[in-house]
Amino acid sequence: MFATNGAPYYEQLVMQIKQQIVQGSLQPGDKLPSIRAMAAELHLNPNTVSKTYQLLESQRAVYTVKGKGTFVSESTTTTVNQGEIDTVHERLQNLLTEAQFLGVTEQQLQEWVTAAYHNGGK
Repeated sequence: MFATNGAPYYEQLVMQIKQQIVQGSLQPGDKLPSIRAMAAELHLNPNTVSKTYQLLESQRAVYTVKGKGTFVSESTTTTVNQGEIDTVHERLQNLLTEAQFLGVTEQQLQEWVTAAYHNGGK
């Protein structure tokens, strides 16, 4: 389930939940499993899941109702954060440089981006 790409588990879980939101398998108002239930299901430390939920909440992807649980936000469009956009741009630039170095064609990159964008990043 989790890649051994060096990214912390909480970051991988954040991306997994965002993919589910983008792909529509998680809808606005859907309740996420409790921290304990998610940790048990994924064999993670509850602190890892808690950090994931806190990060998603700070990005306004989810919200928590005390005593009720954590839910997918109605609007999954977060407030524009130019710093985060700049970070994504920089990461993309680095990936493109690596792809060019490996000889990947522009056409192949465009096909990958189009397919990934329409499949919610998968």
